[in-house]
Amino acid sequence: MSRKTMDIIQDKILPIATKIGNQRFLVALRDSFIGTMPVVMTGSIALLINAFLVDIPDQFNFQEITSFFQWWVDINNLVFKGSISIVALLFIYCLGVNIAKIYKTDTLSSGLVALSSFVISIGNSMTSTYNLENNNIDLSALFTGVEGIKVTGSSLNVTITGLLPGTQINSNGYFTAIIIGFLSSIIFCKLMNKNWTIKLPDTVPPAIAKPFLSIIPALVSLYIVAVFTFFFNKITDSLIIDWIYKVLQTPMLGLSQSFAAVVLVAVLTQFFWFFGIHGGNVMAPIMEGVFGVALLANLEAYQNHETIPYVWTSVSYGSFVWYATLGLLIAIFLISKNSHYKEVAKLGFMPVLFNIGEPVMYGLPTVLNPILFIPFLLCPAVMSSVAYLATDLGWVSPVTQNVTWVMPPILYGFFSTGFDWRSIILSIINLILATLIYLPFVRMANKKFL
Repeated sequence: MSRKTMDIIQDKILPIATKIGNQRFLVALRDSFIGTMPVVMTGSIALLINAFLVDIPDQFNFQEITSFFQWWVDINNLVFKGSISIVALLFIYCLGVNIAKIYKTDTLSSGLVALSSFVISIGNSMTSTYNLENNNIDLSALFTGVEGIKVTGSSLNVTITGLLPGTQINSNGYFTAIIIGFLSSIIFCKLMNKNWTIKLPDTVPPAIAKPFLSIIPALVSLYIVAVFTFFFNKITDSLIIDWIYKVLQTPMLGLSQSFAAVVLVAVLTQFFWFFGIHGGNVMAPIMEGVFGVALLANLEAYQNHETIPYVWTSVSYGSFVWYATLGLLIAIFLISKNSHYKEVAKLGFMPVLFNIGEPVMYGLPTVLNPILFIPFLLCPAVMSSVAYLATDLGWVSPVTQNVTWVMPPILYGFFSTGFDWRSIILSIINLILATLIYLPFVRMANKKFL
């Protein structure tokens, strides 16, 4: 890439990317996803342990292992129930807190207002439909006057009220949590900053006075959400969360599963890294807000032994793409005559083995290195293409586990796919491809060095 092209990119494109990466509401969104990680990762570990105790023994007909550790399996199921199964509730509380940090106001109250607003918006009932075509009993006469049961033709609709629907507080509720969280928290914070508060004497202890200050902003915010929810339900005859899931969340997740979208996100993330901008931060709203939601849906489907809904998730990149730098180091070890390259490769090998690429990125460097620009972008494009196609064609299981990002390559894919041995082959193929792509460019660096 010519110096002129690099200057154009630095002067025109990168300032826009930097503004996007530093946009305060996108930062709040990113930090909220990150804020749920301790609990979500705990639930993921519980699910992974159950894969060891249930799925692997089942593959080899060692059900005795599962029976012996059934108590542990049940404990892990409880952990999963209190973590990933309620992830939308965890997320929206974090979002309320992070928005309050933007406005420099009461974070605890803002988080609680956001959480309460979400519960208001999702309703308090759950309906299940049962098809009873082969039943000869006159159901309409049998259930006449029974509350919560409605008969339509041969379908029996059972409605249970007074509960939090489990299908709406998991990953299905993410997009609603984002919209309702921003709406309620921003209203609350703006009213707090306008001093719509109850004034108490200075003699009242701060621990008591602080919650009182939040009463009026919280009341206004919650009532606005409640009124909006009420009239939306009356006009559309559906819940806000159902409408958002159908109109926004499902189509966006569907678009994210296209080959072009998967490759484009990989290339753009690496593109920003090349210019020293944290690609993960810039792409975080897409990576976590879309691909992260797909991961949680896969986790839930895996836990419930259902069909895995999504081919590609946020962890798929870590499993099969982001270790491209390891291919660069292998290429350096094989043919590099550049003493600086070889020294950095030796020092950076162990960090890169655990997906910490900064020593190589800034020490070699790969950042703003015109010789390595092409392979730096080409590797993630090729690796994501191969991994996507292998998964889409059913040659490798989709990613269904949330694995810690410091997991070494090859093991990363093996654990994240629920111990699919074919992922090992895919990981090795991608590593070989990355090495082959970098080899000619390392050779070019040799000529420049000599």
